[in-house]
Amino acid sequence: MRLNPFPPLARGLAALTDPLLDRLVDSGRRPARRWQLRLVLLVTVALYWIAFGTAQLTYDTRVAGTGPMFFVALVIALPFAFVLTRPMPALLFSVASAFVLALVLPQEQRAVWPWEVVQGLIVFVLLFATGVTRTVREGAVAWLLTSALFWWGLPPGERGGWAVGLGAILLIGVLTGRLLRTRQDLRRQTEVSEVERDRRIVLEERARLARDLHDIVAHHMSLVVVQAETAPYRVPEIGDAARDELLSISGTARSALAETRALLAVLRQENVEAEDAPQPGLHRLGELIETTRRAGVRLDVDISGDLDGLREGRSLAGFRIAQEALANAARHAPGTPVRLRARGDGRGVELTVVSLSGPGGAPAEPGHGIVGMRERAVAAGGRIEVGPTAEGFAVHLVLPADAEGQA
Repeated sequence: MRLNPFPPLARGLAALTDPLLDRLVDSGRRPARRWQLRLVLLVTVALYWIAFGTAQLTYDTRVAGTGPMFFVALVIALPFAFVLTRPMPALLFSVASAFVLALVLPQEQRAVWPWEVVQGLIVFVLLFATGVTRTVREGAVAWLLTSALFWWGLPPGERGGWAVGLGAILLIGVLTGRLLRTRQDLRRQTEVSEVERDRRIVLEERARLARDLHDIVAHHMSLVVVQAETAPYRVPEIGDAARDELLSISGTARSALAETRALLAVLRQENVEAEDAPQPGLHRLGELIETTRRAGVRLDVDISGDLDGLREGRSLAGFRIAQEALANAARHAPGTPVRLRARGDGRGVELTVVSLSGPGGAPAEPGHGIVGMRERAVAAGGRIEVGPTAEGFAVHLVLPADAEGQA
């Protein structure tokens, strides 16, 4: 079996370069991806060995010796490591080091430039990167300093041509930077347009849902109210018990109709405030119990402690979850006794609704009601457990105390 050495080498390289990459990312002005920085470090190492191997072509190593060339190659190649993060300071360092090395080290008689070719190429790249990432004024300063270096180190007949060439490199960098920034602005504007389009689609869908709710729910609930209130006049032989039951149905339908109107207002507009009518909460749990019993549910109730201390949002969530749990118990297990336990103390409110149908009384799959209860509990900062128990299907809700310390 042949072993692949590249993954271990890659992991070792990552372990060695990640600390330096973190420093480069933290110190840079423009963000760069980690793989880009790792590639730059690899190129920097390659440039270091090229600068060290070709040092004798520029400097007289017979006089200066080979040992200092390790440091000289490091000074030459190191600025390239900052081409993505700090190109202009790296360019200034490279220009200054080229000037100092040309003055300090003895030159080889056959050398074309007073500095290494690798250092000249690094200067070109850093000048281009400065034009891409910096302003035109900063690029002009970088061009003047680089042109001064070439003007000092080259024969008189070559100075003008190199100044024009360096200007062309800077100009290409400036145009490239403007093109990249224009594309980024266009991409950002496209993303904003897509967000606005999605927002408009959501608002249109909410308006459509509001119309559907108005046409379906509100219309039928209004008919229920009218029929319940006019039944005693249309059917004179109705007894007193049935008359009271019809009045109760009328009151429940009116309450549901008022809540439907509030929901329609929220769906029709964005950032709409609730109506002046108070929202239901755990303080109205007694009304919910009475309504449930009038619907024919055998309900065993045990309420202890203070349930009125929760803030409005959490109290509303607790009321809605209790309402949904009781409705599910009446819908999925009609005629089955239901037990409701509610307890409030300084730590919060604990609510339990159990449909006493015995083991195996859970629905096959969670419906929208169960999903809605879980979402309400999470949104209110509480926790909920829904599922079968030995006694039947249970909903256990815990709403914690508010931040102000109230129950």
